[in-house]
Amino acid sequence: MTRKFIIYSMPFMILFLCVALFEPWIYRNIVVSPKIDKSLKDKYVEVIAHKGASALAPENTMASIGLALQMGVDMIEIDVRNTKDEQIVVFHDETLDRTTDGTGLVHDYTLEEIKKLDAGAWFGDAKYVGERVPTLKEVLDSINGRCKVLIEIKHMDHPHYHDFAEKLIDVIRKEKNGYDWVILQSYEDKYLEAAHEYDDHVQTKKILIGEDSTPLIAFYVETRLHLGRAKLEGRLSALNPEFSTISTRRVFRMHAHGFKVYTYPVNTREDMVKMMHMGIDGIITDHPEIMMELRQEINAL
Repeated sequence: MTRKFIIYSMPFMILFLCVALFEPWIYRNIVVSPKIDKSLKDKYVEVIAHKGASALAPENTMASIGLALQMGVDMIEIDVRNTKDEQIVVFHDETLDRTTDGTGLVHDYTLEEIKKLDAGAWFGDAKYVGERVPTLKEVLDSINGRCKVLIEIKHMDHPHYHDFAEKLIDVIRKEKNGYDWVILQSYEDKYLEAAHEYDDHVQTKKILIGEDSTPLIAFYVETRLHLGRAKLEGRLSALNPEFSTISTRRVFRMHAHGFKVYTYPVNTREDMVKMMHMGIDGIITDHPEIMMELRQEINAL
């Protein structure tokens, strides 16, 4: 009888696994509406400019950050790296090749050497030729609390990075009310833990690739075991899953654990509206101008 039960139930088990695996796709392409309606009016969704307004100006430069500020975004997300002389610069890649006229690893160059590189010519717009790689202090000084700043700490196995979280906090401390508007995020727990051990006033977020990044148990492990405990200790304020792993049910579960949900990188109007309908709290995007237009349309309903 047991064998018959297994045979007869197998199709249902396969169907259940397929639905679980493709749940985000089903929600995004079948269930959730791409249209604006009045249900969105009661929900404030934060606009987070990814590397500044990075679709309109070279990423992680003063130009892209300035554009995002002009738009009135709620938050600007930036990336940070260490130089050879252990100065913190705002830069995404491990190497200089993609977004400057330099080559090689960022941490093999001093700050003075990196400041000589052109970080704007690659973008293809003549007005950005000559943009420089800014330091974290330069970026924070320019923002000066006018919006929140989300700093992503990249994983690096290099001696320069052994006390990186602590150095970041030292920069934040020098900003007026910096703890209120500067937040750290990372895929790596060790950086977030080190930050809290150094100064428990700092705000942190955890980036998640998604429930499916680790077969079957990732969501349970991340949100219930480790992050659930961290929430009770007041350590983490939000989870940032990749948008293709989002579903209404998953957002509900993360909210039920006490976390806000910020998703990335959402770059089309249709996906932005769908994410709003799924109940997320913030959208990280290369196109903050689209999100700001959507906000105006929703407010006009």
